[in-house]
Amino acid sequence: MTNQISNEISSNENDVNKVSKDTKFTIAEERGKILKNLQKCEESEREVKVREAAFEFFNEDNQKSKMKQEDPQDDVNVYEMILIMLQYIPGRKKPTGREFIQWFLDGFVMCLEENNNEEELKKEQLTEYLKGKAIRTCIGDLQISDIMQRIFYVQKEEIIAKRDETIKEMMETHQFKEAADLIMKHGLVDNFTFDELVLPLILCDKGQIVDELLKLKQQFQKDYIRFFDHLIGETDEYVDSFFDPYKEKGLVKINLNRYHGKSLTTFITKFFNERVKTFKFDLEERRDAPRYEGFMKGKALKYFCMQRFEERAMADEVYFEHVKNTLMQSSSEVIRYYLTLLWDTGFRERRIEVLFWMDVVWMEYLDTVKTAMKYHEGIQKLLQNPDPTMMQDVQRVIQMRTKSGEEELTEHLYVFEEHQKHPITIVKNEEQLENLCSELDTVEEGVFIGYDSEFKPFHLVDTLKSRMAIMQLFFNKRAFLIDWVELENNSVDDKLVKKFFESLFMSKKLKVIGFDIKNDMEALFTVRAIKDDYKPEDIKNAICVKRFADILNDLNPKILNMEKRTSKMAVLVENLIGWKMDKSEQCGNWQARPLRKNQIVYAALDAVAVVELFLKMLEITKQFEPVLDVEKLLKDSHMVMTNVKKEKLKKEAKLLTSMPWSEIYEILHTHRDQTKPPQRISELKILSDTMVLGAGKNLRLLGADVILPRDVNSFTGHINEMKLLDPSEQRYILTVPSKNSDLLMKEHPDLKMILLPNVYSKQPMDLICDFFDNFNLDIRPDDQLLQIDV
Repeated sequence: MTNQISNEISSNENDVNKVSKDTKFTIAEERGKILKNLQKCEESEREVKVREAAFEFFNEDNQKSKMKQEDPQDDVNVYEMILIMLQYIPGRKKPTGREFIQWFLDGFVMCLEENNNEEELKKEQLTEYLKGKAIRTCIGDLQISDIMQRIFYVQKEEIIAKRDETIKEMMETHQFKEAADLIMKHGLVDNFTFDELVLPLILCDKGQIVDELLKLKQQFQKDYIRFFDHLIGETDEYVDSFFDPYKEKGLVKINLNRYHGKSLTTFITKFFNERVKTFKFDLEERRDAPRYEGFMKGKALKYFCMQRFEERAMADEVYFEHVKNTLMQSSSEVIRYYLTLLWDTGFRERRIEVLFWMDVVWMEYLDTVKTAMKYHEGIQKLLQNPDPTMMQDVQRVIQMRTKSGEEELTEHLYVFEEHQKHPITIVKNEEQLENLCSELDTVEEGVFIGYDSEFKPFHLVDTLKSRMAIMQLFFNKRAFLIDWVELENNSVDDKLVKKFFESLFMSKKLKVIGFDIKNDMEALFTVRAIKDDYKPEDIKNAICVKRFADILNDLNPKILNMEKRTSKMAVLVENLIGWKMDKSEQCGNWQARPLRKNQIVYAALDAVAVVELFLKMLEITKQFEPVLDVEKLLKDSHMVMTNVKKEKLKKEAKLLTSMPWSEIYEILHTHRDQTKPPQRISELKILSDTMVLGAGKNLRLLGADVILPRDVNSFTGHINEMKLLDPSEQRYILTVPSKNSDLLMKEHPDLKMILLPNVYSKQPMDLICDFFDNFNLDIRPDDQLLQIDV
């Protein structure tokens, strides 16, 4: 009997508490609406009105808290209501909402001071449980931490202790992202090592937050690249075994194939070319990734060997320049690798190469390499019993290459030497660059300037260093070769470099004509004086001839009267203006000095050819006026680096409705997670975020039950409804990785979310494949797209 009464009392108390809790949240929601209306007030009036509203709220709560014994439904704890109200401040994550929170809490303090009952309230209502919740609020929201300490009588030491305890618990339970967020928010990054904080995030594939940590701590940048660099050149088996201890701890959530062989070098190359440049990390390949840098040099040397001895596509003087410059900047390990590679082919010509390189006196690691190579069985035998004819051939190569090391040219060069047409002026010091600026500033209105550039070898230049080797211009029947290597060596003033850039690219009088000019611009914007003050989008006077040709071909390939569509400059030049372009110097080493005569003439000719090609295409196009709007065609051919890529993506986009089912099936049926139970797509219930409505529509066509919200408010409303449902009845939320999705998952871990990354750079079918990868969906050859209006 006693147990029955006890159970009934407990049940009644739970009912009262539930009613009380529901009442509190209802009150908080209504107050949130009042505050939202106050956001419409004049900005100068908002603070006063929010404080006044808060004052009224707290007085009301204070009165209700005294009525506790009279009416259980009105059981109110003032401190609890503060914590609840913080969740209902409108736009609390936005700047205006942040102000409202501060004014709201200020209003409570004013109320306490005016009512003069703070000690009484604290004694009766401030429980340890509520203090604990306040401490957690202080940890999560530093901006209101001071005033929350004042209201809830919390000591800073208590917050610090709880914060450190929370971080420790998160790390122990593998909530590394949440821990990192907290660590960054509290400025504790320096308290953690790479292995403690960054490495677990890498293994959990949290790249976005890894980037945030790398930005905050320079040592993390170096540790990050060194971690991956030490895996370069290792076998797949070694890489997998290296990660075994992390697997045993349950830390590895990624496919380790990305760190195997070529995938790893591609990953590191992308890191240097994209993230290092974008975030301006203090990293250099030679200093911070020696194994990667050595691998890339070895790869380049192997390529030069193939071009010289197998393809016969590289002249000996070009090969010699490349290999000499590469070996001079290589470690002894790289040199040994290349000489062993040459020798082990067994070809006599390449073994002569080995003996030649062992004989040159300028190599930094010559003694080390000679000593090491003498232990090579084949070389040891040859040195003990020299082959006279082979040694004679070695001397012949030495004499030939010593002779080919030309001194700096003093003769005056012409683009067309036979007719002494179009003289070439080389610009390599401040005075010459100043003179060129003056010539550019005085050109007549409407001048077309031919433009081209050549780059330093990728494997010899660190990511953040200038890649520009030379720039070629052609105007007023003269060619100019701007030698960026010599300008750097002569420490030309940055102000003069900027003046030159503005004279060429900011002028409204002239048009700069280039071919596939985007690549030239990418190299130009590695010059420090230019990249610091300008953006490619600032350039309004550059026309890309390749883009011009593509546009004409898209309209009608017959316009250019070509046998087949092409965008290759050499083919267009040969067919439209009758010049045969010799591209033998294209793969030359443009960093080596002095430049050879053939290099200089070849480079200058490209600047002449591009403007002559443009003028011929313009002449042809004008014959089709007024059918063709020439002015619009030229405008569309301007170098707009941001738009070209977007237009291409848009053009290549492919909707599922335009594809036959057989093609859709062939692509999708392999995208499945076979560790999960099979199911039909018609069994899936999905709520699509407004940012992925296209993917939602395609999934609806495939048979899924998809809700497509009309706007953000509608999407939020559906989510709020789902929070009340049993997990088994909830829909999958289809959205993108973002701060909002992170916050949603943190606040409501039971929600089932499917995140589609990189939605703006992927085609519709790629997004559907990403979605299918999360399930084991059974689609069949005889299925069809639904015939519905999406």
